[in-house]
Amino acid sequence: MAQALSSEVITSAGSSFSNSVCSLNWTMGEPISETDTYAANSLTQGFQQPTSIIVTSVNNQQQTQGGDVSVFPNPSSASVFIQNNDQGKTLNVELMSMSGKEIFKRTITDKQEQFDLSEFSNGIYFLRVYNTDNQLIQTLKIDKIK
Repeated sequence: MAQALSSEVITSAGSSFSNSVCSLNWTMGEPISETDTYAANSLTQGFQQPTSIIVTSVNNQQQTQGGDVSVFPNPSSASVFIQNNDQGKTLNVELMSMSGKEIFKRTITDKQEQFDLSEFSNGIYFLRVYNTDNQLIQTLKIDKIK
């Protein structure tokens, strides 16, 4: 009994809530965390570790009506073609990096348009598709490779 431990976490964000039914604690941006894997076992160290996680269902995000856009080839090393399958509809597209940085914004009026990605770093990008009312109707993942 020479030591006492208290729950303290240094993070960039977090909060705590509790009532008579449950309690919720969350943190974001913990500077100290680590995951080690050996054979079929893994150990994650850090703060706010749950005793168990039970996933009861996974729902895909529903898209608003009007999004029928495809991107090919994907993955790509240079250019991608954005196919607007909703003929006659003008769409606005926005390419975002994984960190949320806007790479470019364009308006698509043709059925198919080509975009050059060769100057961008390898990685995953998200193409957000908006209708003319600026409502998000579709999000596509683009994999830029060497």
